Amino acid sequence: MSIWDDEAEKLIEKLSQTEEEADVIRFAGEVVEKIRNHYDKPNSRKKPLATIRKAVEAAYPSTDTEEFILQYFTDKGEGHIERYQHVALKYLTLSTEEWDALGNDAREEWKAQQAEKTEVLQPTETEKAELEESETVKSTKKQTVKTTKKQITLNDMDISSLELDADIQEMVQTAIAHLDITFADFIRRASEVYAKTIIGKVKLSSEDLTAVSTQDLKSDSYKTHPGRADELARRAIYALEMHNNTCTEKAQKWHLNQTAIQALTGSKPATIKAILENYQIRLDDHNAKHDLNPYDNRKGGGRKIDLEIDLVALVPDGLDVT
Repeated sequence: MSIWDDEAEKLIEKLSQTEEEADVIRFAGEVVEKIRNHYDKPNSRKKPLATIRKAVEAAYPSTDTEEFILQYFTDKGEGHIERYQHVALKYLTLSTEEWDALGNDAREEWKAQQAEKTEVLQPTETEKAELEESETVKSTKKQTVKTTKKQITLNDMDISSLELDADIQEMVQTAIAHLDITFADFIRRASEVYAKTIIGKVKLSSEDLTAVSTQDLKSDSYKTHPGRADELARRAIYALEMHNNTCTEKAQKWHLNQTAIQALTGSKPATIKAILENYQIRLDDHNAKHDLNPYDNRKGGGRKIDLEIDLVALVPDGLDVT
């Protein structure tokens, strides 16, 4: 396996753990920088980049319709086939960055030009004298100061206008370099992507998952659904309560806590911690009822909760969960 096959596997693993395009931009940028640092000549960079792109395309095949959040529509390439593909492919490119072409002196000069937004026209000394000499002119005319303000547009702005911290600014500049577009076009695209992401998540969050099978919820099909973790946690709590209530010996029972729910659902610890705040009284009451504490889950003989509690079998869907 070449070093670039290895880098491709690492990138794919990172992509599988995020739903944010900002993360994808950073991950892709890091890979491209490694290629650039490894090869001095641009022509030598094409093959390793192609290797990584091919691996991403294999891990995330193009689809006719949008099937997950981190996809974008394109018809670029041979045959101009319309498709949705992983957004990482948009940033895995070796295009030249506008910022690299713009030297420091030129950049400072451009900024200075943008600062000249206001022009104030004052009366000349001759005009002042004429006004002082004529009471009639004083009573019929007013000294005017003309202020001309240029309307600032997105095209007038540069990345410093956003006042980002250094790391974020570097990430944005890297993304702009890979896309080979202007700063203004990047802001427009980023705004569109983020808006679509938010709207998509809001739409999904209102979807009722009660009738969806537990097996499907635990599959990759619902991995990015915003309501998945809440629904699985609800079912896991119910499953553990049913199990404990039917056990005849304390050694068979499990303490209801974050670690237990996380093991049954596969959700992230921080996510489960936030969800269980809404169930804390219920968990405390159940654990007190069975005289359980966290140490009761330290069972010998290699016993694990996810091996003894089959969530799919105990709670096949959420229709009867209380």
